[in-house]
Amino acid sequence: MRNLMWKCEVCQRYTLHRTCPTCGSLTRNPHPPKFSPEDRFGKYRRMWKRDMLWKEV
Repeated sequence: MRNLMWKCEVCQRYTLHRTCPTCGSLTRNPHPPKFSPEDRFGKYRRMWKRDMLWKEV
């Protein structure tokens, strides 16, 4: 019974459906991904984040 709760991207309401019953837009999973100390792509994600921060300056 994973992903029982969904969050609307537009109106920020929680629902049990894949589409929001209020506005009809798609919903997303509000839970963060599981943490793993053996993250294979963490290095690349940190490099991307650092590059994005440099571009904003």
